Amino acid sequence: MVATLMLVGCVLAPGQSGDRADWFLAPRVSRAQEFVYGGSYAEESTGGSVQFNRAFRLESRMLVLDAGMKGAEVALLTMLKAREPAGSKAIAKLDVVPNSVRLEIVQVDPQGRLSGRPNVSLAAPLDGPPTLECGAFVESPRRRVGPDQSWDCGEDGRPLRLWKVTGTELVDGVRCVKLLGTQQSDDWEQPRADRTAWRRRDTVWFDPVVGVAHRIERVIERRAPAHLEPTSKSVLRYDLESSLQYPRQSFEARRNEIQQARALADALAPILPDPAGHEAQIDGLLAKIKNHLDHEPPTPYRDAVLHVKRRAEAAKRGETPPRVSEEDLAPAVATPGQPAPDFLVTSFVAKEPARLKKWIGRPIVLVFYSPVSQSAREVLRFAQHLYVEQQSQATVVGLALSDDADGVRHQQEELQLSFPLIKGTGLRQSYAVETTPKIVVIDGAGVVRGTFTGWGRETADDVSEELKRWLPNEKK
Repeated sequence: MVATLMLVGCVLAPGQSGDRADWFLAPRVSRAQEFVYGGSYAEESTGGSVQFNRAFRLESRMLVLDAGMKGAEVALLTMLKAREPAGSKAIAKLDVVPNSVRLEIVQVDPQGRLSGRPNVSLAAPLDGPPTLECGAFVESPRRRVGPDQSWDCGEDGRPLRLWKVTGTELVDGVRCVKLLGTQQSDDWEQPRADRTAWRRRDTVWFDPVVGVAHRIERVIERRAPAHLEPTSKSVLRYDLESSLQYPRQSFEARRNEIQQARALADALAPILPDPAGHEAQIDGLLAKIKNHLDHEPPTPYRDAVLHVKRRAEAAKRGETPPRVSEEDLAPAVATPGQPAPDFLVTSFVAKEPARLKKWIGRPIVLVFYSPVSQSAREVLRFAQHLYVEQQSQATVVGLALSDDADGVRHQQEELQLSFPLIKGTGLRQSYAVETTPKIVVIDGAGVVRGTFTGWGRETADDVSEELKRWLPNEKK
C-alpha cells in the first residue's frame, strides 16, 4: 500500500510543475508568505513639438495576511523613486524619499481576480506610473490551459483583456508559463481625429507552482487624435527578487506595521480636505506616529508609516490641497460649448491651492505648457503679454506639465512672469492634453469656448481673437 501511494505521488508531482503541457494558473500562496519585486518604469512622449521623458525605480511588496479555500488577503505596497533616464551619467540614490508610497489590502479569489475597498481602483493607469502595482496576479480560467490557448477577462470601464499562452521559458532557473495579455481601445485600429486611442500589452512569465508572476513587462502606447503613429509610450518591467515564508514573530511585526499604516492613513484622510482648524487632531495623529516609530521595530513597510507622517506634517503647515469630489468635476473632459471641468491643484508660486471656480466670473485662458519644450519661452511670453493687456478683464493661468517646482520658478523669474503658475500634470485627461502647448479659452460663465493645440504663426492671433469675443465690453 505504501509503495502504491509513493508511486501515485511520483506520478502526480510533475503535474504541478512548469514542465507539463497544461497548467492551472490559480494562485497558491500561503499565510506569512512575502514576494518582493523590483524594476523600473519609463515613459516617453514625442507628440507634436514636445519631447517628454521620465523614469522611476519601482519596488513592490506583497505580504499574504491570510489564505484559505476562498482566496487570500494580501497587503500590497508600491514605492516609486525618480531616477535619471537611461544613458544619464547620474546615479540614482536609493536612500531618497520615495516620490510615491501606496499601501492597500486586497482580496484575491481562487482565479487570481483582485478586489479592494469601495471606490479604490486597482486597474493599471493608462497614463503615468502605477502607484499600486497588481500585475503579479493574473485572472485565469477555472480549467487547465495549454500552449496557444486563450481566454478573456473583464475590467470595469475598459474593453475586455485577452490572455494567451505563448509557451514556456526559464527565468532565473524557474520554468515559467509565458502569457501575453492584450487590451486596446475600440479605435486603436481605426484612428480618429477626436479621440485618444491606446493599446496595452502585458507579457507575464508566470510560475504555475506558486501561482504568481516571476517577471512582468507592460507596454502602453497612446496615440493623440488625428495621428497615425503612437505619440507616447510607457514601459514597466520588474522581476521577483525574493520570496520568503516568515516565522510567526517576523510575520506579526510586518502585519502590525501594515495595520498601523492603514489605520493612520484612514484617520488622516478626512482631515486632508480641510486641515485648517484640525491642528489638535493632526498633533494627536503625529503623536501616535511618533510613538509607533519609537517603540515598534522597523519593517520593510515602515515607508508607509513615514508617508502618512509626511502628509500629516504637510497638512499642519497648510500645504496639503483639499480633495475635490467627483461630483464637483463635470464633465470629465473639457469640451467646447460645455462647462469646463473644475480642478483644485498645487500652485508653484502661492501657498494656497488653485481652483478654477475661484476665477469664474470673467474669461479665463489656461495655458498648458512643458517648461523644457522648445516653444515654452515663446508661449510664456505670449501669455505674459495677454495677461498685461487684459488683466482687468480676464485671467491668464499657466499650467506647467512638470514636477520640477524649482525649475518652474526659475523660468518664471527669468522671463519675469506675473500671472499664476500652477501644476497641470494631473489635468492631462480632463483637459485632453496630449501635446503641448495647449491653450483653452473659457468664458465668464465657465464654459469652454475654444481650444488651441500646438504653436504656429497664427496661434497667438487666434487665441487673442477668441478671447476678445468673450470679454465684457465685446458682448452684444
